[in-house]
Amino acid sequence: MPAPTYVAASLTELVAIRARDQPNDVAIYTGIDEPGDLMRGITYLQVQRAVDRLCTHYSGQGLVPPVGPNGLPPPQTIAVLTSTAIDESFLEIALAKLGLSPLLLSVNNSVPAVAHLCKITNSTHLIYGFRFLAEAKEAQRSLAEQGYQLEIVPERRFPIWGPEGVDKSNIQPYPPALQPQDERDRAAVILHSSGSTGFPKPVYITHFAMIANLAGFVAKPGFSALPVYHGFGHYSVFRCYYAGVPFALFPPHLPLTSANICKVIKATPIPCPLCFAVPYVIKLLAETEEGVQALAAFESVTFAGAAVPDDLGDRLTAAGVNINAIYGTTETGSLLGSKRDFAKDKAWNWLRAEGPIADHLVMEDRGEGTYESIVKDGWPAKTQSNRPDGSYATKDLFVRHEEHPNWYKYIGRLDDTLVQVLGEKTNPVPIELAIRGNSPYVEEAIVFGEGRPQVGCLILPSELGKDLSKDHAAFLETIWPVIEDANAQAPTHSRILPEMVYILEYGTQIPQATKMSILRPACYAKFKDIIDSVYDRFENGSGATKLNLSQPELEDFIFKAVTQTLGAAKAAKLTKTSDLFAFGVDSLQSTRIRNICQKELELNGQSLGQNVVYENSSVEKLAAYIIAVRAGSDTSKSDEQQHALMLSMVKKWSSKFDLSKTASQNGHAQTSAQTVVLTGATGSLGAHILRQLLFSPSVSRVICLSRAKSHADSLERLKESLRTRRLHLTPEQWERIESYAVNVNEDQLGLSADEYAYVVSQTTSIIHNAWPVNFNMAVDSYDEHIGGALNLINLCLRSPHPQKPSFFFSSSIAARVGSPDPVCEEDFPSSPATALATGYGRSKWVVEKLCERAAKETPVHVGVLRIGQLVGDTQNGVWNETEAWPLIFKSAKATGVLPQLGERPQWLPVDIAGHAIVEIMTQEESPKAAVYHILNPNLARSWDDVLTGLKKAGVEFDVVKREEWLDRLSRSDPDGERNPAIKLLAYYRNRFGRARERPPMDFRVDFTTKVAPSIANSPAISEQLIGKWVQHWREIGFFA
Repeated sequence: MPAPTYVAASLTELVAIRARDQPNDVAIYTGIDEPGDLMRGITYLQVQRAVDRLCTHYSGQGLVPPVGPNGLPPPQTIAVLTSTAIDESFLEIALAKLGLSPLLLSVNNSVPAVAHLCKITNSTHLIYGFRFLAEAKEAQRSLAEQGYQLEIVPERRFPIWGPEGVDKSNIQPYPPALQPQDERDRAAVILHSSGSTGFPKPVYITHFAMIANLAGFVAKPGFSALPVYHGFGHYSVFRCYYAGVPFALFPPHLPLTSANICKVIKATPIPCPLCFAVPYVIKLLAETEEGVQALAAFESVTFAGAAVPDDLGDRLTAAGVNINAIYGTTETGSLLGSKRDFAKDKAWNWLRAEGPIADHLVMEDRGEGTYESIVKDGWPAKTQSNRPDGSYATKDLFVRHEEHPNWYKYIGRLDDTLVQVLGEKTNPVPIELAIRGNSPYVEEAIVFGEGRPQVGCLILPSELGKDLSKDHAAFLETIWPVIEDANAQAPTHSRILPEMVYILEYGTQIPQATKMSILRPACYAKFKDIIDSVYDRFENGSGATKLNLSQPELEDFIFKAVTQTLGAAKAAKLTKTSDLFAFGVDSLQSTRIRNICQKELELNGQSLGQNVVYENSSVEKLAAYIIAVRAGSDTSKSDEQQHALMLSMVKKWSSKFDLSKTASQNGHAQTSAQTVVLTGATGSLGAHILRQLLFSPSVSRVICLSRAKSHADSLERLKESLRTRRLHLTPEQWERIESYAVNVNEDQLGLSADEYAYVVSQTTSIIHNAWPVNFNMAVDSYDEHIGGALNLINLCLRSPHPQKPSFFFSSSIAARVGSPDPVCEEDFPSSPATALATGYGRSKWVVEKLCERAAKETPVHVGVLRIGQLVGDTQNGVWNETEAWPLIFKSAKATGVLPQLGERPQWLPVDIAGHAIVEIMTQEESPKAAVYHILNPNLARSWDDVLTGLKKAGVEFDVVKREEWLDRLSRSDPDGERNPAIKLLAYYRNRFGRARERPPMDFRVDFTTKVAPSIANSPAISEQLIGKWVQHWREIGFFA
């Protein structure tokens, strides 16, 4: 690919070229606060003269260092803190012409942030506007206390027009301090991030990178109402400058209102086909008919900096507004856009990875259908790297279009994600956008809920809503339809309840970034007491008189509460004995039902647990439980009761085997060409099983079943899963894959009759590798998933072939670690007491027993794959960084220590596990029923060896006792983004906080190793393997 060529090598040269070639053409239209035309022109020559006058002034202020031995001034940074205006852009050019690098500071920065940025950029001087003298002095004083000297210099703004303007003044040309080739790789400007997760970070933009960012933009006049120190606003000025076309800048003395923006657009002497905006400006204009008409008059309205709500963008598109979304970062320049044929293509919010960027952009899977954009080394406008390979991980999240694999929609940042107490994740940005973007009564919406069972929202009323907001009930009623619409688009655990909305007073100051988006941590800190009070009110009520109901009355009350929570239509077939979770009650709704009961029922001072609805999952059961709580009875289910329930579930589901098409069989030799049905292929183990199946000569086809929106989405999720794990398939192998979107909990898996019949006719083996992991669910709430396992067994039984397909179930050692026995043989469990006392472990036990029954009562051959701890693969070391062990390793950065554990890990690399499972499935003649242990039998390495491997891979830490590690973790950085292990502190305390550790159970693999050489030959966990884990985590930014 040939190197790109540009009209100039530096900003200084660009300004000189325009003054030489287009001296009398207008470069910029803007205005000042004095009588006369609202919008006035400045030519390219006038810009050059204004810059030269500034160079003359500031060269006498002691800013310019003496030249070095090479005859050139050394690099030096000058900070600038002033109100936005075209004067700031002229000052930027002037400082660059003096050989200096200006640091453009946002006026929204706190004084500590200003001081921090000045110090880490080694700024020698701070030029301040007259409004910011106090801030400049305070930053200077603060840095002096740290032993850092910063000189402060008042800004000088010369008139542009009038008697003392550039045309009337005697301004001598000022020679540039550097030639273009000398300044090419110097910083032309230093911008900074918004500081959404702490202090802002500087971003150095070289002259070359800046020119590369400007090149190729549409050569048409543009209008902007953005601050020139903000990345998108900054580049908007110079993009037009590079193209040699006029640029109109909203005058800084006018308030930013819809009426004023429209007035400025009309007053601009030339038509501007292009509009540059941030979503805040678009929302302002969208609130008035005049504003919408003004937007529709532009050829395109280009926005960046944040997302525009889908509903708002759709309404504007329908009104004839041509919206062009631009995505980029200060560190990389513009990357993606939705430029298209506006007349035919209305997908305004889908960014297209097309053109040169397609070769420099990677979208890495971040789970739950989201992707992070990674800019590879070599992209001309990229100025920073944060990975060893030179790439830049943006922390920006996207979703992929179902039909166009190179179309992406921006949804927020990794920093924004709220991790709730149940482990579910909420992206607050789309919810906030949907609320504030679709109600003129809402100025700002702030979703909260980190570490809580449900989310809530702070609402700041707009100017239009300030009077109505004095009546909170009336205000909430008015805006509630918008919140309901936002809920409809959100995952169930992310939906907002009316009780979780708090109306802030009109005029409350919201911490905001330069791009007019909220500073999330600062908001949560400022409103902490309010947020705490919302949860207290929600969970405990207001102390009003409580209801003391009989059991029939209580059942009616709970039934009504469930109906109100679900909605009358969805609850139409609800009975008092219905399992609420099989019926569709989710975690958020269960929390609301719990809180209604806690607030309104007399409980005699008792408190209902957060999981009370999970644990008593029908109206009848919940009513009986509450009666017992009120009476002071012991409400915990005994182990005997749980075990009886498990046995009854085995009995219930084993009675539903479909024996209508059974045939007798003697032996079970595998056919030469198998068609394997695989569930869970989008997970880590499933992806490796899939790859091994496709490399097996015994397998001709794999049918993947997954939860997805469509069959096409199912296939796309599969491809992304393999990409994320760096697993590559040949085109021929992809042709051997079929992918279906299913619900295995339905009898025919949610497929059409023809599709189901086809799958039944083709299948020779099934590997059921999908299972929900929710440690808060009781075993009876896994009931429908156990039914899903039955449905897959029945698929085997309905096969038209005389030799029925085999059924393999991915179980877990959790089905057996509840036993006090030190050794676990490769056999089926005898007692429910052997399962770990969680709904997850008990559900696995139930399915193991269901498999055992199927082998005894039907022609199906079964294999239980009892799986232990899996780790990153041996080739690439890809290990999901959100698991408990990787988070422990990462905690070394926050705590400086890792714990000493008395374990010999039976950890097995996930690729070896996948290979072993395929070896088991394709063995020449399988037993009627068998249990296989998928663990590492090689215990040659201890926990100490793991720690040694981490140290050799460059992880720095000391080794301490478990108790000290837990203590240090509890006192470490509370920010769950920087220190994610803190979110699992309760789990770690339960796992490692006991005074005496129980020795891990020894899972025998004698039988498994005979049919799975991969298990028999599995190597011990090595330093080389540990190094690959660490290397992978560094590459994805998990480890610094």
